[in-house]
Amino acid sequence: MFIASIFSFLLINAFPGDIAPLIAELRGGYVTQEIVDQVAEEYGLNDPVIERYFRWLSDVFDGNLGYSFRTGEEVSVELKNRLLPTLTFIGLGGLLSIFIAVTLSFCGAYWPGSFIDKFTRGFAITSISIPKFFMAAMLIYYFGVILDLVPTFGFRGPSSWILPAVTIALVSGSKQSRLARVKLEETMTRPYVLTAMSKGFGRERILFRDALPNIVPIVITSFGMDIGFMAQAALIVEPIFSWHGIGAYFVQSVRYRDLAVLQSCLLIFSIIFINVNLLVDIIVMLVNPLQRRPKVI
Repeated sequence: MFIASIFSFLLINAFPGDIAPLIAELRGGYVTQEIVDQVAEEYGLNDPVIERYFRWLSDVFDGNLGYSFRTGEEVSVELKNRLLPTLTFIGLGGLLSIFIAVTLSFCGAYWPGSFIDKFTRGFAITSISIPKFFMAAMLIYYFGVILDLVPTFGFRGPSSWILPAVTIALVSGSKQSRLARVKLEETMTRPYVLTAMSKGFGRERILFRDALPNIVPIVITSFGMDIGFMAQAALIVEPIFSWHGIGAYFVQSVRYRDLAVLQSCLLIFSIIFINVNLLVDIIVMLVNPLQRRPKVI
């Protein structure tokens, strides 16, 4: 997270141009060079980068993420108000993506070579290929406008969470399903599976009892790697559904080069990614006996 904070700060401060004139313009009135110099001095923009970074990091440890150049509001307060929609988007979408991945891969492995297997593969490839913004627009049009089943905008309770979660889950879950399907196909050729078949056990029992537990760590690990993709998707999907989350906040701040907000959003996304992957590693260790077995030197 310390390394992530360095990159979050340096990446935003590497933007070309001077931010001081823009801040002065946002304050209103006639902008002169004297006002621009005053703004640069007030925000410490003339200080060395290393000094500005450690000053910002010290404020972060104190819970002070600075103030928005655009609105003048505390960034920490804004992020606190916007954190729930983003966590809901990533959490619910992630759980749904795991369900989709396991379901598609299991159906394909249970009926290999059948129409269902071909359909699940085609569905997964199609879902992966469709851009996220187009997927969101189609879901809104069909389920929100034509069928009028769920709300299409705003963070207004569980019913309004469905379409954003499905948007991200279809793409992420389809990618995971391809990986899980290959792993299931490989598992079904293992000697212990052939032994179970020779004992007269049905394919359904073997898949549920022997093969399926082997793909759970793979799917969970793939989900952890997809957290970065989901954070990226929040930048696109949240504004489409009028969710006032961190992703929408980041997009708004890019337009005005609101440095304090951009640095804080990048840091929050990095912290979410790092901690979710840590949690994923712990879960994989708990569900996979090979990860818990001590190594013999």
